[in-house]
Amino acid sequence: MDVYDRIMCAVSLLNGKLRQCFEAAEKQDLLLINEIRLRADRYITVSTPDGERFITSDGKLAAFRRSAVSVSQTDIEGIFMSALRYSIHSHSREIAQGFITLKGGNRLGFCGTAVYKSSADQQVEYVNKVSSVNIRISREIIGCANEILNSESLDTIKGLLIAGPPLSGKTTVLRDLCRQLGDVYRVSLIDERGELAAVFDGTAQNDVGMFTDVFNYYTRYDGIITAVRTMSPNILICDEIGSEDDVKALEYAENSGVKVIATTHAESIDDAINKRNISKLISRHIFDRAVLLGTNQNIGRIMQMRRLEQQ
Repeated sequence: MDVYDRIMCAVSLLNGKLRQCFEAAEKQDLLLINEIRLRADRYITVSTPDGERFITSDGKLAAFRRSAVSVSQTDIEGIFMSALRYSIHSHSREIAQGFITLKGGNRLGFCGTAVYKSSADQQVEYVNKVSSVNIRISREIIGCANEILNSESLDTIKGLLIAGPPLSGKTTVLRDLCRQLGDVYRVSLIDERGELAAVFDGTAQNDVGMFTDVFNYYTRYDGIITAVRTMSPNILICDEIGSEDDVKALEYAENSGVKVIATTHAESIDDAINKRNISKLISRHIFDRAVLLGTNQNIGRIMQMRRLEQQ
């Protein structure tokens, strides 16, 4: 499924005037869209490489809200229920996490009033009065990991850390690494948020490699431990590491002879290294290489590469 088809999958969740403004848009404008944001009693906006834009009733992307399409609370509730396919109970895990994986690999994030199971059990059971939704368009950029693969021989590294701020393309690059490596090696993909493989109705919407086993919605800790014990991977891939549990699980993987490729939020490689748990992973020989990805016009591009010294 190409990007345009994924965008139209996202648009299909919308109703009435909201859908019509996207159907009126030029294809080249639609292809710029990374996210579709809707907030109750405000205006529909889209995120593009040039920043936030309003969308007008005739499908134009505008910097100002004049002629922008307004969004009602009813619109928001309809989109939310459509994303759930009108089955709240079958999506309880996703509701608790604040996002839903959609057909095509898109992801719908949402916020509103949290309803907890009980005062003792601090787990979100449902979100009432959903007030904002954000549909993030999934993009498979085939070959975007080539720069990393061409610069580093997998045989010579222990583990690779991919750092970058939000919207730097970390997940997209990691997905392409998984696709390419998973066509050669046994890869275990720990897809805690369902965003890398984008499993929908049991089928991965994204190409993550022929020899890749997907641990969908496992916590990173459970997924890593289970993968190492049951699938004998050559490589383990996971997104957004940084917790104490990640340190324990990834140390177990490294001790079992598994190479690790992972991402972390950071503004620079130094910023990543200075994080306590990332520093632990480096000192325990989990990672010996790091790359930093850029943002805006440099999304997905390597801005810096570094061999990591043991801390």
